[in-house]
Amino acid sequence: FLQVFACRSATVLEEALLAVGALVNAMGADFLKYMDAFFPYIETGLQNFTEYQVCTETVEVVGDLCRALGPYIAKYCDKIMFFLLNDLQAQNLHRSVKPSILSCFGDIALAIEGQFEKYLPYALTMLESASALSIQTQQVAGDDDDMIDYNNALRNGILEAYSGLFQGFKNNKQQLRSFHDHAREILAFIESIYMDPNRDKSVTKNAVWVLGDLADTLDNVGPFFVEKPFYQKFLMECKQITSLGDTAQWAMERICVHLS
Repeated sequence: FLQVFACRSATVLEEALLAVGALVNAMGADFLKYMDAFFPYIETGLQNFTEYQVCTETVEVVGDLCRALGPYIAKYCDKIMFFLLNDLQAQNLHRSVKPSILSCFGDIALAIEGQFEKYLPYALTMLESASALSIQTQQVAGDDDDMIDYNNALRNGILEAYSGLFQGFKNNKQQLRSFHDHAREILAFIESIYMDPNRDKSVTKNAVWVLGDLADTLDNVGPFFVEKPFYQKFLMECKQITSLGDTAQWAMERICVHLS
């Protein structure tokens, strides 16, 4: 099966990666016995800037591996994180890959939990840069549908990363001290999302989750929410949406714990 990855056709490689993703999901942790043989193809895929769809699909497979292998993915994470961070900084990689890479940070953090600590400063720096880019894009997008769609994809990648980081470190709160310094910026980013009528439903949902995760995970964030009261109106609006009502109520309750 691995011989397929020697093919030079991007279409064949994409299909092969989709098949691997399905196999990983079916086998779960049992896929670990194939990782040493398969990992070189992950490395190659993450460096394939020319056929960016292959790079995107490789990032998706990394997410599948994180969910399937859990902490057993840790031995491969130094190389994975090196390639992901390099991809984010690469000027010649198609921008459509980058939201998936950001989201993958969350997948890795959920899988290896406290072991992600050594990567945390680099991940947070990239997330702050991506958040700033998103806010800039929001200001200039106007009625450009392509820019609006890309910005929503970027936001989802950022928010999914933050949510994964919060949940991954929930049982290792001592390691989250550096995260506390970023809470104010995260709230400012979500406020910018709230103010944008072009946000899509998935962005709204992920923003609510991150508000709740932030309040649920970090200590002493009450003053940050006092500074950013937008969350009250945002969550009240979301409580009126059937699919979001329970999540918005949970987020509000978690925030109120810090304000009481």
